[in-house]
Amino acid sequence: MTNERSYRRPSRLRVHFFDPLARFMIGRGLAPGGNSQDGSGMRVLEVRGRKTGRWYQRPVVVGAVDGRRYIVSLWGESQWARNLRANAAAKLRVGSRIEPIEGHELKNEEEKAGVLLAICRKYPSVFRRYFKVDPKQVTLEQARELATRYPVFRIEIAAVDRVQGRGDADEAPTPMREASRTSSPL
Repeated sequence: MTNERSYRRPSRLRVHFFDPLARFMIGRGLAPGGNSQDGSGMRVLEVRGRKTGRWYQRPVVVGAVDGRRYIVSLWGESQWARNLRANAAAKLRVGSRIEPIEGHELKNEEEKAGVLLAICRKYPSVFRRYFKVDPKQVTLEQARELATRYPVFRIEIAAVDRVQGRGDADEAPTPMREASRTSSPL
């Protein structure tokens, strides 16, 4: 294992088949953990692009630990993680429910390691599949090493006005729009 962050490019099959299928199923409310009481389970994360301002959708797994919710970038330094780092405002979707959130990256490596260890124990299949670690035998030292390579975000419910997703509030005012708002008819 290395200590530098990297991005593991997903396969074309995942990008063009599994992700769209997961978004479709989550959008219909057919996702594992969709109705969980603690807010964990599969969700569609909608995050604004840091360069384009366009909304992007990615299926993610939300893990709940000690009453708080977390998202781990399972592919490493992914584009959605960079976008969420640049702009904390995002949305989580499951079925017809849309939840405005703010994602705050955990900076403290010890805190990240503790969260990863707790997620490993609570959701062993995720660790086995993505991190290639035996969840029953993972140590704090292994979790510390994983914490250096995978971004972890704590998510909190956001104020609705920070995460507007439609209409004029979503776009930057142009001079023409600004002029039409401030000018009065003669």
